Amino acid sequence: MDSTSSNPATPTNPPTMSYRSLGEPVEITDKEPPPSPVVRTTNRIVQVLTWAILAVVLLVWAVVGALFWIPLLLRAMLRFSISLMEAMFVGERPTWAARGLRNAVDFYRRGFLVAVEVVTREDVTEDRRRPAGESRLLFEVFWAALVWYLVLLWIGWIQTSPLDVWHWFVSIPWREAFSAVLERFGL
Repeated sequence: MDSTSSNPATPTNPPTMSYRSLGEPVEITDKEPPPSPVVRTTNRIVQVLTWAILAVVLLVWAVVGALFWIPLLLRAMLRFSISLMEAMFVGERPTWAARGLRNAVDFYRRGFLVAVEVVTREDVTEDRRRPAGESRLLFEVFWAALVWYLVLLWIGWIQTSPLDVWHWFVSIPWREAFSAVLERFGL
């Protein structure tokens, strides 16, 4: 048998990472001596802590992401349906609404993927879009709260209407509660 054709590839070990001076992990090459037991233990502790924290983050995302994902899906479906109806009258394709629907469907899964990719540093491409501003985040929180309020009101878990909350808020004796502050300003 020819030794050149059946020569198996020599196995290569993945690089060992060392955490020095609390900075970024430093790759240890073959030119350096192997890491000490302390460095190996520290690497293992940091790795276990990282995965434990990631597990907690993923559990939180499973709940919080779903609370935002379901209202987002509802809004995307409504927007797509209205755009589809409009497109049929005009004779065009609702491509921007379809893209919004695909993004809404993929929102929940993308949250898990981004969390794992960022922590494991696997080919993370920088997002070229600018981050959502505070107004977008505030709108999404308001939208999710409104959808969940209406769902809970519809199934009967909430008995209070927004008008009841307004009447309660107005009935609070604000002047008596803040009389000391109002007297200080001479009001």
